[in-house]
Amino acid sequence: MPKKTFLNLPETRQAEIRDILLTIFYEKPVSQVKVSEIVAALQMSRGIFYKYFENLNDAYDYLIHYYAGQIHGEIIDYMTRQEGDFFQGIEAFLLLYIDLDQQSTRYRQLVLLAQNSYLFSYRPKTDHGVAAWKELLEKNNFVMSTNEEQISFLYFSMKLVIDSLTDMLANHWGEKELLTDFRFKTHWMLEGIKKR
Repeated sequence: MPKKTFLNLPETRQAEIRDILLTIFYEKPVSQVKVSEIVAALQMSRGIFYKYFENLNDAYDYLIHYYAGQIHGEIIDYMTRQEGDFFQGIEAFLLLYIDLDQQSTRYRQLVLLAQNSYLFSYRPKTDHGVAAWKELLEKNNFVMSTNEEQISFLYFSMKLVIDSLTDMLANHWGEKELLTDFRFKTHWMLEGIKKR
């Protein structure tokens, strides 16, 4: 994660650094990126880069975690907007990614996140947002008896979203294919797959 000197920068400078990191890491794998490329693009010295990050992998991990956190918040926001229709909220979120321009920031972020979808399994120790999540589950009449199960379902839901978007990218799906596939998954969860 970035060093305190990076976190103390004004948000506008942090955003500028993220934008350049996104462009560079989108264009080639982190293993092929050199610090010299980043410092040249940011017009900073090599020493300043190392005051912000431990190394290239640290900068890369920060970028992915940052965008994953943004998407987590955005997904929950869309779920909350739909009140009692949790899955309709996810569908509304998924539609943001249909027919994106491949040069757009959102598309580039999605590609990086899809390549690193394991990060959606990372569970920080903080309980930030858990109360809102429990309220959302209650509004949808989802019965989960323990806090542990509720948190597990949160991360399962996030993985469901990123997996659906990854499938869309891999298969070049449009809206129809993406929603059809997502609705299969929703049906399996709500209705099950075993004959009664």
